[in-house]
Amino acid sequence: MGCCEVTEREELIRDLNLEYMKNNELRARIRQQERIIKQLRSTLASLGIEDVIEAEIEDYKRPKRGRPQSIDDDTRRRIKELKKNNLSVREIAKKEGVSIGTVSNDLNDFLN
Repeated sequence: MGCCEVTEREELIRDLNLEYMKNNELRARIRQQERIIKQLRSTLASLGIEDVIEAEIEDYKRPKRGRPQSIDDDTRRRIKELKKNNLSVREIAKKEGVSIGTVSNDLNDFLN
């Protein structure tokens, strides 16, 4: 065996040892993350939060019932702001592009 063959062999062994060490580090990190996840699940279960989360997911999957809302939250907010600026119900309805009844109902809901 020549001088060069020995150094190539040593380099190969060193590289294999480095790979082995990297794999061991990765396995250790994975085990640590698995322990953390297990602890989180245990904590959630002890607090009863898992049931709440499951209920929220089920509620989200369930189709909505009833008539859809005619205006969104941004429109409601603008209606209230316009009313604070002393605009009439007619003016607000025209400005927002909704019916007078919608504005009136929304303001009545807000005031009551």
